[in-house]
Amino acid sequence: MGASAFAAMIALFSLTQTNKGLETITNAAVMVLFSSFASILLPSLSHIADPMGTFLARGTNADGFVTASAAAIPLILSSLSYQNIVPSITKLLDFDRTKTTAAIAIGSCIPMLMYLAWCFAVLGGGLDNSIASGAGAAAFAAFTMSALVGSSVAAVMSLAEECESILASVVEVDNNVELCPVQNKFSFPAVAISLTLPTIVAIALAEGGDLTGALHFNGAFITPLLYGLLPVILYQSVQKKEATADNFSISSNLPQILLGVGTMGALGQEIIQDLTSLPILS
Repeated sequence: MGASAFAAMIALFSLTQTNKGLETITNAAVMVLFSSFASILLPSLSHIADPMGTFLARGTNADGFVTASAAAIPLILSSLSYQNIVPSITKLLDFDRTKTTAAIAIGSCIPMLMYLAWCFAVLGGGLDNSIASGAGAAAFAAFTMSALVGSSVAAVMSLAEECESILASVVEVDNNVELCPVQNKFSFPAVAISLTLPTIVAIALAEGGDLTGALHFNGAFITPLLYGLLPVILYQSVQKKEATADNFSISSNLPQILLGVGTMGALGQEIIQDLTSLPILS
């Protein structure tokens, strides 16, 4: 019931608000997130007994730093999947390249710094008592809810933006009409597709309320396809329309080749792991 009400709220926001209105909602969620995070983190820093010792402590991975770094590569790469909201950000900033670049760079740096500060507080033992009290628990709940609202609105915006482009491309239009017109408000079909399809997949893989399967499916298959293969396909389709000798050289296509091969390798590894984990094959 709660999940359905939350999805209905996000749908209502997406259908009734313009891009500027959605920006205002996400800005409010971000302000709550920052203030609640600060109210949790700042008291916890004072509870760290040995800050310098925590900062200079050696890693606990038995196989060494290189192995630990290699294990963290999937997490690092997944954190770079911010580009799904880039079209919406670009539109909100009136297609200004400088503003868009600054927004992406700063918006990517702040969460990283917050995560590093959180890890420092956890490793130093400062969070043991910070979220146990009533005020700390309330701040943690506000932090969780604001992160959920902000990320959900941003995800629907990015998906609806792509759906608008796809819907515009399949509808017959006159030559004098833009194929992907700039709009300030999302259409009902775009929002419906953005919310319905992911919800159906999550419910199908929920297994009675456990979303581990849905998260695994998204991380193992949807994310590599969305950020590994789809950009290569889109790039190649644009290059075919602007065919030149340089477009077909190995050097210009090497990044796309590496990305495509790496994505296929990751997908193949996940498929093999899932197949070998089946009761029939194990």
